[in-house]
Amino acid sequence: MREGDLLQYVYEQSRSLGGSFGHVTIPPGDDMGAVRLGGQDLLVTVDQVADGIHVDLATTDIARVGRKCITRNLSDVAAMAAKPVGAVMAVSLPRDFGDGRSRALFDAMRTTAEAYECPLIGGDINIWKGPLLVSVTVFAEPAGVEPVLRSGASPGDHLYVTGKLGYSLETGHHLDFEPRLAVARALASQPRTRPTAMIDLSDGLAQDLPRLTGHAMVETQLLPIRHCTGPSDRPAWQHAVGDGEDYELLFAAPPDAGIPRELLGVTVTRIGLVTANGGVRVQLPDDTPAELSGLGWEHHA
Repeated sequence: MREGDLLQYVYEQSRSLGGSFGHVTIPPGDDMGAVRLGGQDLLVTVDQVADGIHVDLATTDIARVGRKCITRNLSDVAAMAAKPVGAVMAVSLPRDFGDGRSRALFDAMRTTAEAYECPLIGGDINIWKGPLLVSVTVFAEPAGVEPVLRSGASPGDHLYVTGKLGYSLETGHHLDFEPRLAVARALASQPRTRPTAMIDLSDGLAQDLPRLTGHAMVETQLLPIRHCTGPSDRPAWQHAVGDGEDYELLFAAPPDAGIPRELLGVTVTRIGLVTANGGVRVQLPDDTPAELSGLGWEHHA
């Protein structure tokens, strides 16, 4: 089963959670879920980092691996325009991992988490015969900014992305990216620029855009493509929409929102618009449509 198919099944089975459990304020289907505690929302997200899927321990410094274990979750927090407050971890270490690498991994996770004011407050560790597997759960609060959901985009809204897209593995971006926490909160805190919908770009535009809206047109000549000098058998636009692991923000906003081209030092680029019908399409410079099937990042070894 494909990851997307299983996620869709989970979302469909969980749609009634808000009605059945009144304290659930954001059910499955967004970058974070939320429950009401003590009169305010607590947002929660969990992600895994597995050797051979998200990182390659044979070629990657352990400090960069530890950093990604934390920042991968923080990108989900950014997509909700929330503020992280703490995290817990569950780590399965290979039997031959060794004390030095184990401590270096934990140190990198701890220092990264604290740098984003999201301290590690607990967790669990075990040793097994499998590869390194790290699961991190992050808690966040709205902190005065209403969470931005994936739903809410309307026909005519413009589509934007932060930063650049594509070639994330080749350039090392998938390890060293900066979660767009401050940018998201700056956008969402102002009524004029507040996105109508927003999502974290982790699986590639080809897979994540349909999770934001069922109908959209993206113009490939507008895509901000990350520079890469290596050879490729695919056009650059396919890397931009299909490589995944960008950890940028994709959001929709009304055409009169006045979205700046740069915010807090981060470029913001309009790439298309939400349409009333036609599904999710990509348009090449000669106005011909492009096929998106088969593009996007899958979480499997």
